[in-house]
Amino acid sequence: MKIQASEWKRIISVLQHLVPAVVLYLIVGMNDYQPQWQPVMKVLVTLFILIAPYVNQYVLVPFLLLRFRYYAYAAAVMALISLLLGVTVWVEPLVAPMLKEGKAFEPYDLQDVCVFFVLMLSLVAASTAIPLFWQWIQAGYHRAASLQTELENLKKQLSPHFLFNTLNNLDTLIYADQQRASAVVHSLSRLLRYQLYLSGSGQVRLRQELDFIADFLYLEQLRHDVLEIDIRVEEDVQDVLLHPFLLMPFVENAVKHNDYNGNAYIHLRLSAAAGCLQFTCSNPVAREAAPAGGAGLNNVRRRLSLLYPDQHTLQAGNNGQVYTVALTINI
Repeated sequence: MKIQASEWKRIISVLQHLVPAVVLYLIVGMNDYQPQWQPVMKVLVTLFILIAPYVNQYVLVPFLLLRFRYYAYAAAVMALISLLLGVTVWVEPLVAPMLKEGKAFEPYDLQDVCVFFVLMLSLVAASTAIPLFWQWIQAGYHRAASLQTELENLKKQLSPHFLFNTLNNLDTLIYADQQRASAVVHSLSRLLRYQLYLSGSGQVRLRQELDFIADFLYLEQLRHDVLEIDIRVEEDVQDVLLHPFLLMPFVENAVKHNDYNGNAYIHLRLSAAAGCLQFTCSNPVAREAAPAGGAGLNNVRRRLSLLYPDQHTLQAGNNGQVYTVALTINI
């Protein structure tokens, strides 16, 4: 049976209290108390030593360390350990004759003080690490959830926005060219199926993304009869896995900013080299066209930085006649 994260947290929470107490109890048992005092003193000394880590974990860490009051936290830890050390040095000479079979009390030397100090400091360090560890785990969960939400939002923004125009064209074709209208319906249904079902998976095969792009461009050609499409894909990259809608913003951008008064075209190239997927998209731009890019490309830049951090390069530029995007992804 698989243990849930919340159950692991409860188990570790119990262990963090149980393990130190048992270890300290065994260490304290090595002392030479009289038999009748041995059980009681083992418990009392163990509880006394545990004061430091518990005060640290539930008071000093949340109220000082996690509020970035580092100097105050360090001073408070030193004061706490010194206080407990002082109590130990002051109390033990008073009770030792009664607890240790009349043996003469041996005053603490520097070595004893150092051992006590290191023990307490180790317990304090452990009790500091535990809440910091849980905070790190929770921050990781929140960060992952936040990134997933952002990716979903970006994916939605990258989805096609041409449905309204396609339906308008379809209304005309139903009366003028029923065979072509049927082809449009099939292309549109494939687009919607991909968007609703396949895009929900983590990754898709490149051939599926290209089929989606081809259907998208086919529908766009209904509005732009002069638009020529040239897609060239090397066979060995057809089954490469990538995240859905990753290439679509570049294609949408090429459609939006094309030169429909001149030689309108879109050239797509996909190849693989040195363990990298290489994608280029180029199109002519009208002389008075608005600058290509905008929110769509900003979204895909952000999405690439989340999905492929330090594993991609993206270059986009306009030489005055042709706008070209070049994307390389490590695969």
